[in-house]
Amino acid sequence: MTGKEFLWQYIMIDRKIRSVKLQLDSMTEVAKENAMSSVFQNEITDLKNELKNLILESAAVKRCILDRIQMIENDERRQILIKRYLDNKTVVTISKEMFMTYQGIYYHLEIGEKEIEKLI
Repeated sequence: MTGKEFLWQYIMIDRKIRSVKLQLDSMTEVAKENAMSSVFQNEITDLKNELKNLILESAAVKRCILDRIQMIENDERRQILIKRYLDNKTVVTISKEMFMTYQGIYYHLEIGEKEIEKLI
C-alpha cells in the first residue's frame, strides 16, 4: 500500500458513510409514507447496523492515520496532511488558510505521502 492509499482510507470510509446515510434516510422516508412500512424494517435495521460499523471503522482508521501523521517532523507538512486527508479540504482551501502557493502544498503532500509510506 502506498502512503497516498493509506491516507485516502479515511476519505473513502467517509464517502461510504454518507452513501449509507442517504440510503437510510430515503428508506425511512419511504417507510413513513407507505402503509407496508414493516416490510422495510429489516432493510432499515441492516442499514443502521452498517452505518454504525462504518462509523466505528472510521474512528479506528482516523486514529491510525493521525498517529502516523504525528510521527512526521515537519510541522507544516503535518498540518497540510491533516487538513487534506482528515479534514478533507481541497488544495485551494489549504493554500488560502496557510498562505502558501498551490505548488508548496503539493510539494508537502508529495513528501508527506512518501514519509507516511515509510512508516506503514
